[in-house]
Amino acid sequence: MVAALPESSGASDDVRSYDLVWLIHLIGDLHQPLHAISRCTLQIPNGDAGGNAESVIPATGAPIALHLYWDGLFGGYSSPAGAISDATASGGLANVTPNPAATAITDPETWAEESAEIARTFAYAAPVSTGTNPVMLTREYETNAHNVVMSRAALGATRLANVLNQALK
Repeated sequence: MVAALPESSGASDDVRSYDLVWLIHLIGDLHQPLHAISRCTLQIPNGDAGGNAESVIPATGAPIALHLYWDGLFGGYSSPAGAISDATASGGLANVTPNPAATAITDPETWAEESAEIARTFAYAAPVSTGTNPVMLTREYETNAHNVVMSRAALGATRLANVLNQALK
C-alpha cells in the first residue's frame, strides 16, 4: 500500500489515490483504542466486538454503544469546517503535542498494542460495566476519554505524516 504512493512506483493515479485513502483510514483506526481489542466477560463470552456490545449513557442522555461513543469523540464531521473548529478550540487537537519518542515508533503492531492497552486502562474503566446493560458515564470518565482521544489523534496524525513523508520523500 505505502509502496504504491510515490509517483515513481509506476502505480496508476487511481491505485495511488485508493491506497492513500486506505492508509489514512487504517492508521487512524489503529489509534482508536476500541479498534484494537474485544473484551470477553461472563455476560459477553464471545467478546464485545470492540465495545459494540456494551452500552453507555454519556452526558447527552441517549444510550449509545461504547465503541460508537469513542468513535464520536474522534469526530465524524460532515464538513472540514467542523473539524477545523474542534481542532483549534481550547482543548482541541491543535493544542496537543505528541511525545517525540512515541511519534518515532513506526511499527503498526506496536500502535495496535498501545491502543489495546489504552482501551483496557481508559475505555473499559469504571463506570463501564462487564455486561450489556447501559451505564451512566461520569464526568471524570468523559473528560479522560476526551483527553485520550485528543492525544491518540495527535499521535496518529503525526505518525501518518511520518509515513507519508517517508513514502513520498
